[in-house]
Amino acid sequence: MKSVLRMNYSHPLSSLREIHGIGERVADRLVEHFGSEEAALQVISEGDIASLFEVNGISHNFALSLARDARSRTEGCSISDFLKTKEALDLYSRLLELIKSFAHTTHARDKLNLFYPLPASRMDLIQDRQAFVGEYLELGDAFSENPEFLQLLSRVKKLSPVPANLRVRDRIILCGDSKTLEAARERFQAFLPVQAVENLSEFVDLASGYSSVIVFDDVYLGFDLPEGIEPEYFQDISGVELWQVLPEKELAFFARNLDCVRACLNIAYALRSRDFNFFNELLGESGRFDALEEALSKLGEDGKPIKGFDPELDRLGAALQNLDTVLTSALNEANQRMNRTLEASSLTLSGQELIKLMSGGMEIKELLAKELNRIYKGEIEVIKEELAEKLDLQKQEKLMLDSLFSDEISYPLSADQSQLQLLRQKLNNTLEKARLVRKRELAKTLSTFRQPVEKLVRKVLDFDLGFSIACFSAKFKLKLPKLISETGIGFKAGENLFLKVRHGKIDPVNYSVGKTSFSPAGLESRVVLLSGVNSGGKTSLLELVAQCVILGYMGFPVPAKELELGPVEEFYYFGKSKGTLDAGAFETTLKQFSVLSEAAGKLVLADELESITEPGASARIIAGILEYLSRNEWSLGIFVSHLSELILENAGADIRVDGIEAKGLDSHLELIVNRNPVYNHVARSTPELIVERLLRKTIGKEKDFYIHLKNKFKTDSKAPS
Repeated sequence: MKSVLRMNYSHPLSSLREIHGIGERVADRLVEHFGSEEAALQVISEGDIASLFEVNGISHNFALSLARDARSRTEGCSISDFLKTKEALDLYSRLLELIKSFAHTTHARDKLNLFYPLPASRMDLIQDRQAFVGEYLELGDAFSENPEFLQLLSRVKKLSPVPANLRVRDRIILCGDSKTLEAARERFQAFLPVQAVENLSEFVDLASGYSSVIVFDDVYLGFDLPEGIEPEYFQDISGVELWQVLPEKELAFFARNLDCVRACLNIAYALRSRDFNFFNELLGESGRFDALEEALSKLGEDGKPIKGFDPELDRLGAALQNLDTVLTSALNEANQRMNRTLEASSLTLSGQELIKLMSGGMEIKELLAKELNRIYKGEIEVIKEELAEKLDLQKQEKLMLDSLFSDEISYPLSADQSQLQLLRQKLNNTLEKARLVRKRELAKTLSTFRQPVEKLVRKVLDFDLGFSIACFSAKFKLKLPKLISETGIGFKAGENLFLKVRHGKIDPVNYSVGKTSFSPAGLESRVVLLSGVNSGGKTSLLELVAQCVILGYMGFPVPAKELELGPVEEFYYFGKSKGTLDAGAFETTLKQFSVLSEAAGKLVLADELESITEPGASARIIAGILEYLSRNEWSLGIFVSHLSELILENAGADIRVDGIEAKGLDSHLELIVNRNPVYNHVARSTPELIVERLLRKTIGKEKDFYIHLKNKFKTDSKAPS
């Protein structure tokens, strides 16, 4: 199954300067950022707006315009080739914003900007898009209202690179060979110290300041090095893996993208569990990504192994963290005990000691020192036992406790700060060595998944493009149209999307113009006047036709239960004018219709065009436009007008008139309107119904006024039509 849209590019780009808006300065920036002109062209052609936006001096809108221009050049048609009026473009923009509201990722929102309606001459691309969208429609029904799945998608974004300020400060690379030094600096100096050493003394001085030392030549390995300096030797710098020297870089990448990667995995698993095989090829056999998930479960957001992952790391980390607190507490308690002991103590002499004291063989000071030493050493032993127990120290670490306290009696009891610092450094070095081992284990595992993960995230981002369209389709129950060769547009149960968004539930409409299976026999007119009551739905119907045409020629589903869509090369939409146009605006409007003489198939939708000038003149102008439009066997037109009869009187072509009529007033005095146009029927406006509504709502003299007006309609009805 496809997971991304494969466009049939007809004019591949060969130079950045072919794209509108790219001059020398912008081209240089793009090449510098992406590494080559070819790479920059690929990013632009793929519509990677996010990557373009990262280039210095390129805004989001400029990135979008570059991608759109590249797309139009490769496809051989632009957005203005189909959407020929500002109002048609406005309708497209409103539809696009509605579709984008269903996107769950920035990537999908950006990519949707590159979809626009294509002329029928590019039916190959339209059918490609239909095929692409069709693969996702079932997904909309399955997942569009699944909050957990949608929340997962919202967590997916473009993978973040390793931070530029990543620095490892507890590790150093020492080189005695100039070639090795040059290679090491090129690969690693951006992230950790790389130093040249000329002699053993310099080697020892530099190495003693780091918990980990890496060498790629064995110049100094044959010497007896001081305790605590244990360099790691890698034979060949060109063959060493990044995770061996700098596991932090691999870990930082996954840590920065941890939430996104987990979300993508869960999305892939969720789809596979429902037998959607979008990612099956990438997932492979069940369990392929188990090692990745296990490694990710041990990785914290700071890029370090999490607590609970390794007991030794947890033990050393806790010992370092609690060292000062436990020592201070133990010293305080020991000093209090020693104080109490001294206050309550009395000197008891043995007979032998008494004889020595009387004979001058022992002084009283010596006896007191002996007793104090016993008390002092006893408390020191208690402190060391407490430290060893509460900090969970190992045998070698316990030995360092002996040097914390002086053999000379001192009170109050205190630790030797220099020895305490050595103990702290020893614990820290041991921790960092153990942590480095675990980092390498994790980084080694994760490095094997780097490319699969990058591919998975790209595929999930592309997946959201199709899935967003499917969610839009599912929400409004849209259907893919049937593209026909005859000139015509016809649909069953169409629903204006803008109305549906505002009101929720609306009356569906059936309608057909031109030759479709929905057209009544003998009424296959390609050019139609649409008449009817105010607020009856004429403008809404016109919008609905426009929505179906725009979405249909984008290759998207349309708001109708069934739709047949004939070839359209150019689409013109003219909304209601806000008043009579001045001479200049009137002239501009007429110029827009001059293209009707061209052979290409056109669809023209016009809403009450008569308001551009006085009724008599506008009826003649509209009649002339309709005549021209009807001459082109590939063109279609629907004109909404209240001047249908007057236009027909001036038209020399066979123009069909359809009508939307009000049947009366309901119990709430609202118009009862059949929204489905009646074919070949001139619908009367309903001022009489409006007058009747006002009549029912008023009393007194005002009521008499409306009765008088209503009687006028009875008089008019007797007059010949």
